[in-house]
Amino acid sequence: MITWYLEPIQSHIDKIKELFAKNADHKLASNYLEMPLFEHTKFARMGYDNDKMIYYSAGMERPQYNGSIRIMSRHTRDREYDFGSKSDDLARGLETLEKSVEYAQSLGYKDIWLSREFNPKLFEYFAKKSKYEWTVTHEMMHYGEKQYIMRLQ
Repeated sequence: MITWYLEPIQSHIDKIKELFAKNADHKLASNYLEMPLFEHTKFARMGYDNDKMIYYSAGMERPQYNGSIRIMSRHTRDREYDFGSKSDDLARGLETLEKSVEYAQSLGYKDIWLSREFNPKLFEYFAKKSKYEWTVTHEMMHYGEKQYIMRLQ
């Protein structure tokens, strides 16, 4: 049974680091391990099975975001945990999206977005299924490379 938290991360840092280290062979793991960006993380949706963190998805406000917040950032999970089917994954992702938007809005954020380096198909699915209105674009990021962006309207 998963226990969910949607809150600031300060009391969860050790568990987050353990989860990141467990996925050290993931294609983006160096981003997580070398630049965890905890100082910019305003909240995260975190899932625990007993005392073991199995899911993490952050809302971050970095200086270069100009007052906006990127949600579902540093999104990772324990790949050994049985989360169910692909459709279960999509439902959980959509729930994380909706709850993260609500939480970010409760903190006063108006410009809320997600990004990913590869393939916009997941964003297109979320934009279609979400109760919110989204646009999906391919934009230049502050560090000079393009990413797919899903931005709340």
